[in-house]
Amino acid sequence: FSNVCYSDISRLQKEGYIIEKEKKFELTEKGKESLKGIDPKATLKINRVVKKFNSDKEIMEYVYRKFPDYTIKSKLLPCQDVNMRDPGLFTVGYEGRDVDLFLNILIKNDIDVLIDVRKNPFSMKFDFTKNSLKNYLEHSEIRYLHIPELGIEGEKRKDLLTLKDYEKLFEDYQKTTIKDNPELLDKITELSRSHRVALMCFEADVNMCHRGVIARNITQKENVEVLNI
Repeated sequence: FSNVCYSDISRLQKEGYIIEKEKKFELTEKGKESLKGIDPKATLKINRVVKKFNSDKEIMEYVYRKFPDYTIKSKLLPCQDVNMRDPGLFTVGYEGRDVDLFLNILIKNDIDVLIDVRKNPFSMKFDFTKNSLKNYLEHSEIRYLHIPELGIEGEKRKDLLTLKDYEKLFEDYQKTTIKDNPELLDKITELSRSHRVALMCFEADVNMCHRGVIARNITQKENVEVLNI
């Protein structure tokens, strides 16, 4: 299942490039006209895929055979055996990832609780806004929890150009937000004792994100390992 694929199909329908007929999609005149501008190399790749698979079932069997992680929560085909790993704490960023890749990373690591530590859970990537993300997570049987109190105001993130800028920001964050919210860190710690919990924000590099500061504080207090995924 691909959330990105469904989103693309929906957009193509809305913009009048394709229509659905008897559970199949057909190009409209507008869609056919747009093909004239496609790179010939892309056309060859598309034709190869079309010739390789004769049915949805063949595509599904191929994907599940080549990428068994996708069968972990499958309701369509027999799932691979999965043993839930020990509870623990992780951090994850969605920078440079689409929602399908992001969800697959969570599933592969058996994450069952995702804690959003953004101050404002909005994103230029619509799939990562609060309501959309929460919906995707629920379909993947992952609980979503938003803790805006541990976020950083967008105003404070302006003009961050050097490592020193980030160090100054996180030093202030440590002295204010972390100091003022010990009960929230305790809440995260408690959850991680019985669940596999991931702290989420935008940045791919945990060292450039305040979720790293949260994780370090918990690590120092509880003497536990926190992994970035």
